[in-house]
Amino acid sequence: MGMSSFLLFKRGESTSVSDLLSTINNICIKEKLFFDNDEETYDSEGTLKYTRLYISNTPFKENYLRTISFSVYDEPYEFQIVTYDWDDTQNEYFKAVVSDDFDDNEDLLFIFLFAFLNEFPDARVWIEEDWFYNLEDMKQIKASYNNDWCYINPKNNIKMKHKN
Repeated sequence: MGMSSFLLFKRGESTSVSDLLSTINNICIKEKLFFDNDEETYDSEGTLKYTRLYISNTPFKENYLRTISFSVYDEPYEFQIVTYDWDDTQNEYFKAVVSDDFDDNEDLLFIFLFAFLNEFPDARVWIEEDWFYNLEDMKQIKASYNNDWCYINPKNNIKMKHKN
């Protein structure tokens, strides 16, 4: 079962793709992760609006299965604004960083997301099955890490249906 993750900022409060790339590169250095990016899109003023990046905890040529791919967007970007039922303020959120399927790389995803939220504590993580995480949730998960962390509702620790 393929699932994605989303790093969300309140609309109007996201960080530029260039700044996100710099921060993510620094996160990877600090966490000893491998980092690469390609497929860049610029607007007419030369501002980076989109890029594709790759993170792994092994050299890319050694094990492609340990790589998670991410799309990184600059606000505004078409189809990246969403609202959620859990947010009774009806804030709109911008999906700034979107992972591809992370199956079998839950540990790698956690390392990256935890470090990201430490850099951007106001950001939120959304896992496709309606699980939302903030920095405090991630700290609690880290304290008693379970590799199925992203299949467990952080608000009440009710385990959702496990992937097939």
